Amino acid sequence: MEIKVLNWNIGGAKVLEQKCIKMREKVKKEINHDLQKLLKKNTPDIVTLQEVVTYKQPSDSHMNNIIDKKSIDKLGYKCFFFPFIDSLGFSSQDKWEKIKNGKCCEQNCSSRDSNCPDLSTKGSDWDKKSYFAQGNGMLFRKDAPLFPCCDLSKPGEVSPGQRLLTILEQQKINPVGDIKREIDNDFQNYLIEKTPLTRGSYFGDRDTEPRAAIVSHLIYKSPIPGDSRPIDIFVVNVHLTTIMKERVGIPSKDTEATRLRIDQLTAIFDEIISRFNSWYEDGFPQRGVKRKPTDCENWETIERHHPVWLLCGDFNFTEKSLEHDFILRRNFIDTTPTGRRTATVMSYHGKPIRHNGTKTSGAGNPATLTLDYIFAGPKFVALDPLFTDSEMLDNIVDHSVFSSDHYPIISNIPLFMVR
Repeated sequence: MEIKVLNWNIGGAKVLEQKCIKMREKVKKEINHDLQKLLKKNTPDIVTLQEVVTYKQPSDSHMNNIIDKKSIDKLGYKCFFFPFIDSLGFSSQDKWEKIKNGKCCEQNCSSRDSNCPDLSTKGSDWDKKSYFAQGNGMLFRKDAPLFPCCDLSKPGEVSPGQRLLTILEQQKINPVGDIKREIDNDFQNYLIEKTPLTRGSYFGDRDTEPRAAIVSHLIYKSPIPGDSRPIDIFVVNVHLTTIMKERVGIPSKDTEATRLRIDQLTAIFDEIISRFNSWYEDGFPQRGVKRKPTDCENWETIERHHPVWLLCGDFNFTEKSLEHDFILRRNFIDTTPTGRRTATVMSYHGKPIRHNGTKTSGAGNPATLTLDYIFAGPKFVALDPLFTDSEMLDNIVDHSVFSSDHYPIISNIPLFMVR
């Protein structure tokens, strides 16, 4: 038994940068084509996405998420979206004003019609009152055993939290009444937690952009015959900070960016992973009192395997960085070894392209950096330390999709390695 995870920064901000409806729909179609292709080809259990965007113009009847949820639903997945920045939640509007005030790019438009502004007289067709949001997304197979983070259900059980969600959905007590409700209407914030990693004012630029960790919890049956203990799998989806003028030869900027990311990683390991694992080691206390087996409801158990943590996302650091070493020193495994990040694929024009990494300077170009990862751990406690390259032969970077400036990672986490 194994858990298959797909991680991809889909580059959704590129959709908002298109100044006419025609080009937005074209870019959206390309992203969704690649996403659906990846789902069909790999059938992952969990998908972690970064740079997902949604928007709504005053004339729109509904929110426009760049992910085609109807198509995703037909493929057997449920989609969650968590905005980190939006045009209503922060006083700074610099990022959104730049989008609204741009010019339509003639060379990108295949024809100039009513959907494409006349370059000589018009700019963007974005309405000044449009709503924008950007953040992370997660997809789960509809049969995924997804539970709230602090749930102690037995495998195969339906916890009180799951029952509550079902009741709320049936009663429709949170109808779509405004933009915020429209995003939160599936009660995702009860089922999946968003933990801020940065604090302070947002000034509409990359340096001050808020960052957060999205934490989900799945409960699986043990693959060991006769073992009734459930396996808790926690998936953390992150998009760590990158700052302006980083990686262009200015050491002080590189140092500052490293410090910021180390702070964010410290928050993940100390305030999320360590906090839950301490709760586990202390016997899952309730308000400071250690829980006994007799305190559990009939759907609960405190006899559980050590929780397995999967850290997925666009980390914005290379495999030679202090940040990468920071994670490895905490006994986590980089599930995509260096040799699995290289490939030669054919371009649209039939020419071979040599890739090395997950990040490119522009969609369709060769990957030259690795910034995206799926880490698993901790070793020795939750995962067998022999979980090495031999168990990761199928873990790859897929360089066959060209709609983003990042390439997706696919990793298989074998549960027989769980301790």
